[in-house]
Amino acid sequence: MTLQSVVLLFIVYIHQVCARDENITGYIGQSVILKSGVDQSWNLTRVQWSIYENTTFIASLNNGKINTDRFWRHKGRLELNPKTGDLTINDLRLDDNMIYSVALVNSNEAREDAEVNLTVQERLMKPDIQKAFNFTKDGQCYIVLKCIPSGENVILSWTPVGVFNGSYISGSPKSKDSILLISFSGNRSVTFNCTASSGQHNESNQITVGCTEENQKPEVCSLCSSCTSMVLLAIVITAVVFGLLYASKDMIKAA
Repeated sequence: MTLQSVVLLFIVYIHQVCARDENITGYIGQSVILKSGVDQSWNLTRVQWSIYENTTFIASLNNGKINTDRFWRHKGRLELNPKTGDLTINDLRLDDNMIYSVALVNSNEAREDAEVNLTVQERLMKPDIQKAFNFTKDGQCYIVLKCIPSGENVILSWTPVGVFNGSYISGSPKSKDSILLISFSGNRSVTFNCTASSGQHNESNQITVGCTEENQKPEVCSLCSSCTSMVLLAIVITAVVFGLLYASKDMIKAA
């Protein structure tokens, strides 16, 4: 092995051991822990967390003394673990979105450096579920639900809760809202979850709906009172089904 190869391997090793990078996502108003990644066998004597290209110190440990009020922006919101060097940021704000650097020194004067890239997003709330309409036909219950997210760049998905003997189809998960068409037989109730996903964070909401004898009779009578009503019913069903199928095809093409 040549001298150049040895030097190159040494540089790669130093970069991997002494300059670890980590990406983490936090949410406004919540807390997040920035991991130092220090070896658990280390006895830390000095820790320096900084921002802005290592020019502004925000938290430090020096010979057992902790200082987390070094910078006005983070004052009163930081916690430093003296054993691990991990930094907790409480009550996250949008301007906490940045790169954080940490320098670690142990009792043998060995040093490690690491960076944590923190991305701060709006807190994901539970999605809102609305029942658009429902009707019955020949003992079959048809229900249309709508799931509306609380923020942007959210992916929506539908899942039945428990055993579901019926059929359902949903629209594109990346649309502003997601439509679900449910079909099942009998006078019973079913429960569905709508889950909103953004990054590594998920929030779910659920709804229980059904068709009962009490609401079947007036709906069937009103819908079947004339041929015109039957035609309108057929148009509604066709529009919903084809709309969902079209959205599903767009989702497949996009994938």
